[in-house]
Amino acid sequence: MPPETSSPVAKLERVLVTTDFSELASLAIPFAYAIVAPGGTVHLLHVVEPVTRPNPLYAHYRPGQAPTPAEREAQLAELRQRLAALVPAGARERGIATACELAEGLDVADEVRAVAERIGADALCMASHGRTGLARTLLGSVANDVLKRAQRPLLLVPSRS
Repeated sequence: MPPETSSPVAKLERVLVTTDFSELASLAIPFAYAIVAPGGTVHLLHVVEPVTRPNPLYAHYRPGQAPTPAEREAQLAELRQRLAALVPAGARERGIATACELAEGLDVADEVRAVAERIGADALCMASHGRTGLARTLLGSVANDVLKRAQRPLLLVPSRS
């Protein structure tokens, strides 16, 4: 007979789920809504590359490539709308709120960690290709980087292929 424990059941009130808008990344979104407690919040996160000024020393330099501040804000507003469109049917009826989060940075795993800290996430949820060995070494793995750096539980949803 297993020993009795007095540990309470974890209540996940803030779950952070990442997406790059790919079909694979979208696999994790329903799982985030499944594990968050009613009355909790799912934070949908997309990390965008920061806008940098073109470097005239690069061979592919063309002046005027960087968007204006108004164009950049329009791009970010479109991304927020795309995030909002990913909310599964029935989330609101279950009392689950959604917050659409954007972060800018080149190191996606570091941005995921920083947003998780900022919002006080109880858990992270993300999809993974599930690559191993040489494929992981050559292609890298954001999920693996997040796993190494995360200070919170992480639910990895494998690809179905």
